[in-house]
Amino acid sequence: MGGKQTGRGKPLHLCLALLIFLGLSACALNRMGPTMVDATGDEARAHLAKGRELLARGDYGNALKENEKALSLAGRNVPVDEALFYMALIHSLPMNPAKNQGKALVTFRRLIKEYPKSPLLEPAKAMVELLQENDSLGQKVDRLNNIIDELKKVDLDVDRKKREQIK
Repeated sequence: MGGKQTGRGKPLHLCLALLIFLGLSACALNRMGPTMVDATGDEARAHLAKGRELLARGDYGNALKENEKALSLAGRNVPVDEALFYMALIHSLPMNPAKNQGKALVTFRRLIKEYPKSPLLEPAKAMVELLQENDSLGQKVDRLNNIIDELKKVDLDVDRKKREQIK
C-alpha cells in the first residue's frame, strides 16, 4: 500500500492537460476574429440583403446578426460601410426592444472615421446628430420631470397645511 509509485500516470496527465489547453485555445482563437474572407463579396452581400429583409420585417436581432456576419467576411469587395450603417441603425431604432444608443453612436462614428468616402457618410453624420440631440432632449425631460415632482410635493404640502388650518 505504501509502495513507491512508478509514474506511469504522468504522461497521461500531461496529454490530458495539453488537450484541454489546445481545446480552450482553439475556442479563444475562433472568437478572436474572422476565420474566412469573402474575396468576391457575394456571400457578404447575401447576408446584407437578408439583414435588410429581416429589418423590414421587424426582426431586429436576426437582422443585426446577418449584418455582423457580413462584417465578419470583410474582404476587399465587401461593403463594410453598409454593414456598419445597418448595424448602427438597428441599435438606434426606437421600436427595437434591445436598442442601444451607445452602440449606435460608436458604430456610426466608426463608419464616419474609417469610411470617409462612403455614400452613407452623410446619413451616418445625420444620425449621430439626431442621436445626440435625442439624448440632450431626454436629459432636459428628466430635469423637467424632477422639477414637476418637486412642485407636486410642495403643492401637496400646501394642501395639507390648508386642511390643517380648516380643522
